[in-house]
Amino acid sequence: MAEVIFDCTQFFSFDMDENSDVPYLLTVFGETNSFEVLPGHEIQAEKISHLNRFIDSTTFELQNQEFLGEFDEWFELEKVPSEIVKFGHNVQELCRNKHFKNLTIILVRYAYSEKDDDNVFVGEFHRDNIFEGLYHASVFGNSGNIVVLRLRNHI
Repeated sequence: MAEVIFDCTQFFSFDMDENSDVPYLLTVFGETNSFEVLPGHEIQAEKISHLNRFIDSTTFELQNQEFLGEFDEWFELEKVPSEIVKFGHNVQELCRNKHFKNLTIILVRYAYSEKDDDNVFVGEFHRDNIFEGLYHASVFGNSGNIVVLRLRNHI
């Protein structure tokens, strides 16, 4: 079996228009959700390479080693832990911003050195149904060690 090359991290990947102030928006997001936000040029090349099939034109890593642990406490879809509620609402707000297009959230519990060993869930959800998508990363949803959620304004 392959070894784990990175774990416990999150990514936002999206397309945007040139008028956006995305770094500011993501910095605000990081501050309200206790993430350290790294722009694409600061993300380890190994991570970008490993996830390249899910990445859009702009990517940020949201570092918080504890965040995915919140999903371990999420047993029922209707009883969302407060940190995930806050995260979900902030993501919905980002999706409403006219400069963001095709936001993809990538939640990585762990990533193996051999991509074929990863159990990856990819789902497309309307931004208003984000919690349905995020539930796939919960212990009960248990959809894989990497969960990729493509959020759309219209499905």
